[in-house]
Amino acid sequence: MADPLLPGGSTRIGPYTLHARLGGGGMGQVFLGRSPGGHTVAVKVVRPDLAQDPDFRRRFAAEVAAARKVGGFYTAPLVNADTDADPPWLATAYIPGPTLHRAVTDHGPLPQRTVAVLGAGLAEGLAAVHAQKLVHRDLKPGNVLLAHDGPRLIDFGIARALDSTSHTHSSAVLGTAAFMSPEQARAEKVGPASDVFSLGSVLAFAATGRSPFGEGAPLAVMFRLVQEEPDPAGVPGPLVDLVRACLAKDPASRPGVGEVLAALAAAAPSPSDTGGRWLPEDITKVLARYTLAYTRVQEPRTPAAPGRAPSGPKDAELVIGNLSAHPMEVLVDDTVLGTVPRFASGAFHVAPEQRSLLVRTEDHGASQRIALAGGAAVKLAFDLPSKPRSAPEVVEKVVFTGKPSLERALDVCVIVLFICAISSVALGLLAARGVIIFPEEALPFALFVAIVLDALGVLLALLAIFVIPGAWPALVLSAAGLTPAALSVADTPRRWADMARVSLVGEGKSARVVVWPRRGRPPLRDDKWMKDYQGGKVVCRAGQVRAVTPLQVERLRAALRWFAGDLWVEQPSTP
Repeated sequence: MADPLLPGGSTRIGPYTLHARLGGGGMGQVFLGRSPGGHTVAVKVVRPDLAQDPDFRRRFAAEVAAARKVGGFYTAPLVNADTDADPPWLATAYIPGPTLHRAVTDHGPLPQRTVAVLGAGLAEGLAAVHAQKLVHRDLKPGNVLLAHDGPRLIDFGIARALDSTSHTHSSAVLGTAAFMSPEQARAEKVGPASDVFSLGSVLAFAATGRSPFGEGAPLAVMFRLVQEEPDPAGVPGPLVDLVRACLAKDPASRPGVGEVLAALAAAAPSPSDTGGRWLPEDITKVLARYTLAYTRVQEPRTPAAPGRAPSGPKDAELVIGNLSAHPMEVLVDDTVLGTVPRFASGAFHVAPEQRSLLVRTEDHGASQRIALAGGAAVKLAFDLPSKPRSAPEVVEKVVFTGKPSLERALDVCVIVLFICAISSVALGLLAARGVIIFPEEALPFALFVAIVLDALGVLLALLAIFVIPGAWPALVLSAAGLTPAALSVADTPRRWADMARVSLVGEGKSARVVVWPRRGRPPLRDDKWMKDYQGGKVVCRAGQVRAVTPLQVERLRAALRWFAGDLWVEQPSTP
């Protein structure tokens, strides 16, 4: 659970405002934070002594770079980091829910159906890690969060950075000895099979409330880990053979993550059988308290100024999104509140009595004045029209036009030729029936005219594809959702409410717009044409929507970040 910030402690790390303490560990402190654009995150700040260790900093930067590559629904993705800061920090998506260790400690072992769903989710999360040729290395109950829609795997890569410093090695082993693999205990090279062993230990803990290798001093536990067989007593019958297989001493004898996922998915109940609830009732009630902490950060309250009574109207929050490549200055009642950098967003506090909003850029003039409702929160996105020197305008949707392709041109040409052919046949039938009479000497001319019209139709179709800008919208973003290229602008967009995550994966024009469907929701309509990516669907590539230059890609990223809101996950590195 979240605790208040300590008096005199920092209230800001990087761009994030800190609201509460979530806990701590071998690495440092973890805080509940909020970005200027309203995103809630878990901010992990490195301990001062580790921050002074050059070797740790180097390894920490390498592990953060690796963690950026990991996607998938069952991981808590890294959204931001600064490995050069003092102290270094990283921010991950905040998952409202207790750790598996806390849930089992407070409420006892989990039922078989819950353990099966838990294991299937963790196996899928490990598959996303292994797909990047990486190993988690620190899978344990304290690194598993229980959310309302499934488990989440956290703290990928941090253990290796901690293990790189000799003075932290003992504490790292103390916390993870019961859940490491024999090859880890022997300090041998580890691979994906090591995570499978740890998964078996975690499942046994979830089902029984204890480690399969017992309790005690870390060295004693590690000895049993390497030399003795596990004790799976209490693991439900349908799962015990799978747990035993995962806990094989020889890595080559363990099942792969895919096999584990298939076995657990078959043992897990369907969402329709459980009403969408996978956790026991007592733990489900606990989630409400974590969600309350999340809600309080989502709806912050501005503290009263010194000498000002706490009662009365509260300051409202003004959030401005800048989707252009030019910094925008924000004015309320002609008073400058600040500047929003290009392709970014900024939050400002507005007093209840303030009434007028103006946004301007240095080279493009000022927008029309916008009336503000007293004390009401306002969230607006501004962009610059394509007209030269035009002022910023409020936008409710952004349309990215499609890039012409040879395949599309051929398709249109075939359609046009087919229409022309049908028209020619219809004309011939009418002439044969005497409805339309051509003089015999005019037939060659009529044939020539038909050929010219066919060619003109093809040329007009190619002109519409390759010349007329905006004729082929490929991606439409709005507050309601997104409309991918397979649909027209008039179609109902795919709703953000049906998505769990949204990201732009990769860099440059090959970067992919990826959406992850929300668990328990129906799949995205017309998504058969979308390629799979780590449990998500690739909507399009940046180059397919004319985002080919770095500025165009950043505009696409900014628009996705703004309209997707808390679903957005920053992934700046190429996977």
